[in-house]
Amino acid sequence: MIRKIGIVSVTLASVIMTGCETTNSIPYDPSTANIITIQNTLKKDGKKVNVGQVTLAPGVDESPMCRLNGPVKVAPGKSLPKYIEEAFQEELFMAGVYDTNAPTSINGKIDSLKFSSVSPASWDITMKVSSNVSPGYTVSVHYPFDTSWTAYSACKNVANAFGPAVQKLLKEVVSNPQFSSLVK
Repeated sequence: MIRKIGIVSVTLASVIMTGCETTNSIPYDPSTANIITIQNTLKKDGKKVNVGQVTLAPGVDESPMCRLNGPVKVAPGKSLPKYIEEAFQEELFMAGVYDTNAPTSINGKIDSLKFSSVSPASWDITMKVSSNVSPGYTVSVHYPFDTSWTAYSACKNVANAFGPAVQKLLKEVVSNPQFSSLVK
């Protein structure tokens, strides 16, 4: 009888400890520095723009696994490209240059998206930006963050670091000397 209780206890503990958990990130927080850069680049000339589509290149995983803990959902309630698209829209809107009817649309294609949840933990993102008036350019970011020993905490840190990594990605987009050439 004691042996059966021991087997059941070990089995139950194993199931609980190895179960998958989905880790969600926090909502995007616009970057004041990015907004000011956009204003300095586009608003002074009265240029307006909209965001077309942000897509994933073939082979880019939208729900990457973290330490066998389960998928990291970097965009709560929306796809990864939609998260980045809406973040860019929000920064352009707050800069006063976003117009849904603007003749110029900026598009993005995520060519690479990787993270490491072990030290040194980081997000690495590469995105090609273009518009209907310019072939555009490619930007890449390496965003380091703190990790944790436990899988749950480390994966939560991965998810929480995605928003700041996107801020840094958009900073590379809008501070690039070619940014103004995306908009005519």
